[in-house]
Amino acid sequence: MGIWGQFNITIDDKGRMSLPAKIRGKIQGDNLILTKGTEKCLWLYLPEEWERVSRQLIDGASVFSLNTQDVLRRFIAPAEEVSVDKAGRVKLSSSLMKSMDLNRDCYLLGMGERMEIWDEAVYDRFEEERSAEVKQTWEGYGGSETVS
Repeated sequence: MGIWGQFNITIDDKGRMSLPAKIRGKIQGDNLILTKGTEKCLWLYLPEEWERVSRQLIDGASVFSLNTQDVLRRFIAPAEEVSVDKAGRVKLSSSLMKSMDLNRDCYLLGMGERMEIWDEAVYDRFEEERSAEVKQTWEGYGGSETVS
């Protein structure tokens, strides 16, 4: 089950965000896993997907690899289970919000197996900075054939 779409969301003064109805309909149960993303955003996982991804990471980790330990510190260590309340809201961790510069106005991105939560201004800058690389990647998907 994939989660898709880009949504404008607001984080209230209590650190809660409302999940859009399209997203809520794809969530079984009332828990999600929140952690740091690889960029300046938070990642939200469905529990079963989190189990798969985290297990894969942990099983492949070596206690003697500094790079692997850094990934575990960034991804596994800050992870926490969050509840979806009856109104469809999720309370975000204030320390994780602070670490990713999340303020009131944010985007929620459905990325298939996970969701990303970005501060609006941070994401807009990120997209602008990465636009050339994205264009190059898209062109790579086209292969080496020339279309006339």
